Amino acid sequence: MRVSVLIPVFNKATFVKEAVRSVLDGSWKDLEVVAVDDASTDDSLRILEDIGDRRIRIVRHASNLGPAAAANTGIAAARGEYIVRLDADDIAVPERIARQVAFMDAHPDVGASGGWLQLFGDREVTWKFPLSDDDARAGLLFGVPVSQGASIMRREVLERHGLRYDPAWPRVGEDWLFWARLASVGRIANLDEPMTLYRRGANNITRGGDRIANHREILRLLFPLVGLHPTPEQIDTHLMALTYFHEPPDAQAVRRLRAWFDHLLWLNARQGLFPQAAFARTVGTMWDRVYHYLPRYGWGASIAHMKAGGHWPADRILYLLKWRVNALLGRAPS
Repeated sequence: MRVSVLIPVFNKATFVKEAVRSVLDGSWKDLEVVAVDDASTDDSLRILEDIGDRRIRIVRHASNLGPAAAANTGIAAARGEYIVRLDADDIAVPERIARQVAFMDAHPDVGASGGWLQLFGDREVTWKFPLSDDDARAGLLFGVPVSQGASIMRREVLERHGLRYDPAWPRVGEDWLFWARLASVGRIANLDEPMTLYRRGANNITRGGDRIANHREILRLLFPLVGLHPTPEQIDTHLMALTYFHEPPDAQAVRRLRAWFDHLLWLNARQGLFPQAAFARTVGTMWDRVYHYLPRYGWGASIAHMKAGGHWPADRILYLLKWRVNALLGRAPS
C-alpha cells in the first residue's frame, strides 16, 4: 500500500464525514484512512463507523490524550509508504494525494512536503508556504514551514530516525516542533498549489487561549531543537518578531529586536544553523513586516525602526503619517 491518510479526530462530528469522504472520493485509490478517535464525546465515532468503507481503519483512545498522542497512534498504525495528514474538519482537494505522491516519488531526498491551504468559513484567503528546502528551513524560527493538514511524509524517514510527536508538547504548536525535528534529518518542501481546504472558524483548536503565552512556550521548546538557547528576555523579543506584543512596543523594544536579529545573523554565520542566504532574506522579511504593526503605537517605535534599518523609505514615512493622522481623526484602531 502506498498511502495511509492519518486523520486524528476529537469531537468533529459536524465535519468528519466530509473530511473522510474527500479522501475516499479523490482521484487516488490505493490508500487506507487511519482515523484516530481521541475519546470523542460527541457522535464522531459513530459517524466514522457508519461510513462503511473497507479502506477505513478506526483506532480509538480510551481517554483524551491530545493531538500529539493521536498523531503518534496513527503513525504507528499506518502501513503505507507515505503518511498523508488531514485534519478532521478540513477537505482534501480531489487531486491532492496523486500530486503529492508524484512529487515525493520524483524527489526521494525530501522527507516531507506540503502545499497551500485554501481557507474557507469565516473568511476566504490562501495561506502559502515556502517552496524550497532552503526557504522552509530558513523560516523555522518564524513559523510553521509546512502545513500539517496539507502534508505528506515519507514513513521510512520517520521510522529510521524514530520521529514522533512528544505528548508533553503543547496541544497548540506541536506541528511546528515536529517539523523542526524532521528538518534536522530530512529535506522539506511545498507544492505551489492548494492541497487542502482549511475550515476557518470557532472549531479551530487555535481559537481562544493566551496566544502570547502559547507562543512563548512553543519558542522555549523550539529553539533548542535547532541548536539555540536564548534567554527568556530574548524569547520575548522574538515574540515581537512574530508580531506578538506582550506590551506596547516603543523605540527601545525596536532597538532590542534589531540587535536580536543581528545576533541571529551573526550566530548563523558562525554555526551554519540555516542556509545563510535564505536566512538573511527571511530575517529581512520579518524585520520589514514588523514595521507595519508599529504606527498604531505612536511615532517613536516607527521612527526607531527606520533609524535602526539605516534608511528612510518614502512609502514607510507616508504610511506612518497616514496612520497617525487617521488615528487622530478616530479612523484607525487604537
